[in-house]
Amino acid sequence: MEKIGVFLSSKTHIAPELAEATLELGRWLGREGKTLVYGGSRAGQMERLAAAVKENGGRVFGVVPQAIVDRDLVSEHIDVEFRCAALADRKEIMLRESDAFVALPGGIGTLDEVFTVVAAHTFGLHAKPTILYDVAGFWDPLIRTLDAMKEQGFITGDFSQRLTVAHSFGELTDWLSR
Repeated sequence: MEKIGVFLSSKTHIAPELAEATLELGRWLGREGKTLVYGGSRAGQMERLAAAVKENGGRVFGVVPQAIVDRDLVSEHIDVEFRCAALADRKEIMLRESDAFVALPGGIGTLDEVFTVVAAHTFGLHAKPTILYDVAGFWDPLIRTLDAMKEQGFITGDFSQRLTVAHSFGELTDWLSR
């Protein structure tokens, strides 16, 4: 897997261990010669990730919706920029351009991106891995909710084939090194 799509927060002020996980992933992607595929913003953790990838020798693909352009929030760390009209277009391009996906801690936008990719996998539109990086137990409540949905029959089949959880950086990089 060479091109890694990452979904994450655009917030600046988050818990230090979550912010450090962003930098750790960015440094690793860069050192491994991977290409980051992300939302193209220079806001918060998105910018920290792109900068860490570039500083460590990696490439950055930014998928930039017009709203980011209009707000003058396009990152200067982008090597290849994909302009698009809206967030739906951004997700479609990220799905096309990425070999795998990682969800770092984030909010509503991150959840939207994760579930769009997982739903597309469920419908057989791709077979790319999607990994929740469960830094400091951040994703535990979501994982419990998904487990309850499976127990009640709302999720069928082996859901772990569509959404994997990495509880450590080592688990995450093992997945991404396949």
